[in-house]
Amino acid sequence: MKRYIFIIFALSLFCANAQNSYDVTRISDSELGGTARFVGMGGAMGALGGDISVISTNPAGIGVYRGNDVLLSVSIDNALSKSNYMGTTGKENRTDFFFDNAGIVLATPIENSKIKFVNFAIAYKRRGGYDRNFSMSGNGSQRKADGSVDYFSQVYEMMALYNSMPFDVDNMSDRNYTDLNYNWLSLLGYETNLYSIDNSGPYSHYNPEKVFYYSEERGRVDEAGVNISTNINDRVYLGATFGFYAVDYSRYSYYGEDDNLGEIYTLHNWYSSVGSGVDLKFGAIVRPFANSPFRIGVALHTPVWYVLTDRSSAYMENPMENYFVDTQDVYGGDYVVNYRTTTPWKVNASVAYTFGALLALNAEYEYTDYSTMGVKYYDGYNNRALNEEFSYNLKNVHSLRVGAELRLSNNFSLRGGYNYSSAPYKKDAAKCVISVADTNTDYLNRFDTHAATLGIGYNDKNFYADFAYRYSIQNSDFYPYYDSEIPNPSASVQDVRNHFVLTIGGRF
Repeated sequence: MKRYIFIIFALSLFCANAQNSYDVTRISDSELGGTARFVGMGGAMGALGGDISVISTNPAGIGVYRGNDVLLSVSIDNALSKSNYMGTTGKENRTDFFFDNAGIVLATPIENSKIKFVNFAIAYKRRGGYDRNFSMSGNGSQRKADGSVDYFSQVYEMMALYNSMPFDVDNMSDRNYTDLNYNWLSLLGYETNLYSIDNSGPYSHYNPEKVFYYSEERGRVDEAGVNISTNINDRVYLGATFGFYAVDYSRYSYYGEDDNLGEIYTLHNWYSSVGSGVDLKFGAIVRPFANSPFRIGVALHTPVWYVLTDRSSAYMENPMENYFVDTQDVYGGDYVVNYRTTTPWKVNASVAYTFGALLALNAEYEYTDYSTMGVKYYDGYNNRALNEEFSYNLKNVHSLRVGAELRLSNNFSLRGGYNYSSAPYKKDAAKCVISVADTNTDYLNRFDTHAATLGIGYNDKNFYADFAYRYSIQNSDFYPYYDSEIPNPSASVQDVRNHFVLTIGGRF
């Protein structure tokens, strides 16, 4: 409780233009994607190399190539979201087709030198996808042990709370709310007659018996990499990748409350984020023993330096009182903010061993500290309060990947893998919406992620085709809003993804 009191105070002073840690953290996530061979082995190829997808994990793996390669991948992704809110279940399903990745590797042999090869690669991949539908509904109240009833209300606990911020009634009469001293969420409640300046009004006579929520998320983070790598005497492989990123994300959501008389109100939100970023990755693979296939791989990823533009707007309905307000009309258009953000540093370590041409094994570990993320605005203003929120809500993430490839014959191989990533959010993380222009109050606290993969590949002299399947599951707690006075129950959420990818390539 004390830390949220601090956040509320700090945000009220410093967060006139702030985003929130949940929206900014989203672009740091990276799902398992790439070629079908890479996916089939669970993304565990950091010390093995020899696949273009390692350009994003350990750039030294491109140095393992001894010939040219060109490839293309397509995929089908199915996202299933299930919720349980106080015994009421919800289910949403969505399937999409994607152009997943493409690339080319050019291997140049060097004669009469300890440097055996100098290789160059360019690759594109879909780093993260956001296409997802989600819904939840259930009781808006619960009976306490003493027999009394607690009602969960976003309007009364959130909008009326913000009424304590600077609130000039005289200026409100001309609907001139572009001054960022006014909180948009509380003003929407005022304009729809849900409460008055003294926190009374028609809404105070209603008791929400039911709450409901629905959202549609769309978009992706695309990554393109340019790599140069070397093979030194078939014992040491070094590589570097210069990465380019493009962000395109959008979300529509609505949240509402009913009582036994009908619908009290509904809040609709639109949010989008677009931008670009760059980073650098450095890697090495070493065979420490001359007569052993054992390999050790290490890689260091700098933060991704992003430049982003966010837009948001909202529409509120109060059918009980016949009031309807759109921020497009009241505020003269979308709220727009331009800012810069950096993702965390990332460290990767891996080991691999091959048993002749029969079996290849790889295991790797990755460490990232999400709490070190930062935000700065174009005017050089470093948003201290939001950066404090990163450190309060987020923590370090540990990822483990293991993979194996078994050669069944001269032409066919079988692959399998497993992924684990720890939760990025602390157990008591919360979205504290004091930013004056933020009207979207919901947040999702994600837990550990588990994924299992299978794959099969066909390989001829100059042509290959690979197919892989990934099954991933992640549980989360969903909150429509944060209430410091009456801890509202969360919806238990389970997100399941079924991902199928096909890669076709040629060597020359």
